[in-house]
Amino acid sequence: MIFAGVFERHPRLRVGSVEHEVGWLPFWLGQMDYTYTQRPVRGNWHRFAPGRVPSEFFTSNCFISFQEDPIGVRTRDVFGVNTLMWGSDYPHTESTFPKSREIVSDILAGVPDDEQMLIVRDNAAALYDFDVEAITAHLAPV
Repeated sequence: MIFAGVFERHPRLRVGSVEHEVGWLPFWLGQMDYTYTQRPVRGNWHRFAPGRVPSEFFTSNCFISFQEDPIGVRTRDVFGVNTLMWGSDYPHTESTFPKSREIVSDILAGVPDDEQMLIVRDNAAALYDFDVEAITAHLAPV
């Protein structure tokens, strides 16, 4: 989708990679940019606007989720914290439930509070257009 120019034609389109963890993403984005900038153009390869590279379209149009990937979290500066979402995969067997809070706390240790909120709540709320304040106003404190 990136190399075909789909996101240039549809800049508001969002596509996600879920349940694949995150650690592989920085390498993959680097390889996409390298291939695009360092290899000869072949056939009818799509060319982006001048100065644009494939990884930019990932950070603007894609999102990625993880459950237990502390290494991936540490590399968030490569792909952007706004693309990253934590999920527990409840109720599946590989879910972090019933230790989700403990697990996510350990994984996000050292991550600034504002980034933690993006990862565990705000990015998903923005993607699905949820009004977090309205939803949480009706919940009892945990």
